[in-house]
Amino acid sequence: MRILGLILILIIQIQIRAEFVSKVNPDEFSIAQDAKYLIYDVNFGEGFNLRRDVYMRIANTVRLLRESGQNYILVLPPWGRLFHWDRQRIGLPWSTFFDVESLNHFVPVVEFRDFLKATSNSPIQQILYLQHYEEGWGDEYIMKFDERKCIQTPSTSQYRKNSKSEEWDGWFFGFKDVHAESFKCVSIQGDSGTLKNLVLKNFSEASSILIDRAETILHEHYGDVNYWRVRRSMRYSEQLRNAANEFRREYLDPNSDINLENDWRNQKKEKSSRTTKGGEYLGVHWRRRDFVTARGKDLPTIEETAKILTKLADELKVSKVYLATDAIDEEVEKLEKLLVEKRKLEIFRFQNYEDFNDGQIAIIDQWICAHAKFFIGSYESTFSFRIQEDREILGFPIETTFNRLCPNSEKQCEQPAKWKIVYN
Repeated sequence: MRILGLILILIIQIQIRAEFVSKVNPDEFSIAQDAKYLIYDVNFGEGFNLRRDVYMRIANTVRLLRESGQNYILVLPPWGRLFHWDRQRIGLPWSTFFDVESLNHFVPVVEFRDFLKATSNSPIQQILYLQHYEEGWGDEYIMKFDERKCIQTPSTSQYRKNSKSEEWDGWFFGFKDVHAESFKCVSIQGDSGTLKNLVLKNFSEASSILIDRAETILHEHYGDVNYWRVRRSMRYSEQLRNAANEFRREYLDPNSDINLENDWRNQKKEKSSRTTKGGEYLGVHWRRRDFVTARGKDLPTIEETAKILTKLADELKVSKVYLATDAIDEEVEKLEKLLVEKRKLEIFRFQNYEDFNDGQIAIIDQWICAHAKFFIGSYESTFSFRIQEDREILGFPIETTFNRLCPNSEKQCEQPAKWKIVYN
């Protein structure tokens, strides 16, 4: 049985390696013989949509490592235990939310479970816990990194060295029997390229590295072609797209489909001429809950929100509003009542909690808002940012995408930065 098990493991390793190599363009990447794995984790308090942004930064680090001749594979950290999820789950694979095949067209990726299988659950060779410099930036922000003594936080205390095995134990996404050989804290200031330099200079011999607190790393070039390449690769799973599309067709506009190439790499600039019209409804992201306390001055009241949406609906000549929100039921009911009184607008929400978890519903909300005739979001919300990016990819006019709910419905307020898509 043991021999059979070893054979199966070898087969998995060969299949994974062959699959990854076949998905990397040899004209773009220098491919080494032996695969190495880069895993990452993010601070517990970071939300679903910020974590999506961190993926983009780390994926570009892996791209840079591969361009340096290192055959790194990005290990996708399982989803779960997120602060804003009311129904907590752990260990959810990326395929629950995204098209993993599409991700593979940017850099080779593998789910954490498959990484454990491919490595026979061997200990992760190196944990790098990223932290800021205790003394701060100084007079200027300089790209640098140094191995330092750990700044003690609840996050660092999760890692403990086992006195018997000499291995390090930790959270590891809730998976049992996962350990690491070595743990180090690194103070770092920089971006995806800085992290690449750290790995190449100090840890190039490690076959598997876990980068914790990966949100410490910034984008190398925010909004450039590689930012948009990795963002375009992050297509939602077919299950979620189908659920959103069916809802749109049934309740909002049966003619609101938008054609995209099956492979994002084939979507060319000339096919995105900003002529997309979207469905005959208004898409709204109305952020409430903790934002009301933290950023109340930047958010409109319920009454002001109703005025804004009524005015927009009149201008757009639509009678349907799709609402993506974290507001409590009482607030939604109050808003709906005001909209009905003012203009008899219908509010629609996707609320199939039986078949979909909180993260899946968030993506369905975003995909429906991304197809609206006009979208308006909330101040500095990463949820709204992701919708704006989706609409850029779908080819909407700028004026129908980069809009926010103002705290005073009678006055203008600063609108979102217009980060336009780049193809080359």
